[in-house]
Amino acid sequence: MSKALKFNFNPFKAGLNHVLGTLEKDIMEVLWKRGESCVKDILDTFPVDKNISYSAVITVTNRMTKKGLLKKRKVGKAYFYKPIYDREEFFEIVSKKVVEGISEFSLKSAMVHFVDYMSQMDSEKIEYFSKLIESKRQSFSKELVEHTKKT
Repeated sequence: MSKALKFNFNPFKAGLNHVLGTLEKDIMEVLWKRGESCVKDILDTFPVDKNISYSAVITVTNRMTKKGLLKKRKVGKAYFYKPIYDREEFFEIVSKKVVEGISEFSLKSAMVHFVDYMSQMDSEKIEYFSKLIESKRQSFSKELVEHTKKT
């Protein structure tokens, strides 16, 4: 796999902006949708009224490469960028790191707030999480029994 993904989580932002800057988010959205693209192609997808310069996109894509978000390859004089992770892989990695980070503060507090948040969801989602927790509980019990048999 590639370099470790580097990001900071800002709880006061929304959506992808929790972990990406505005231009980073816009670039990732373009690349997830279009696939590998050069800076000109990325820039061409932005509305003209955004007033984003070519050099700003170059700077940000290069930073995103250093952060482990993008791969870069040279074709002629142009560089082409593509996401290292697809959208779901990215969300999975970020979610895992955020939960681990929050749990370092207080696992109990994190879980209480997560359950409170879940209680506001529709019953279908609550049922999904209940089954997931039960499945993990059963797996843990089976592993414990197997471990006990071996010792």
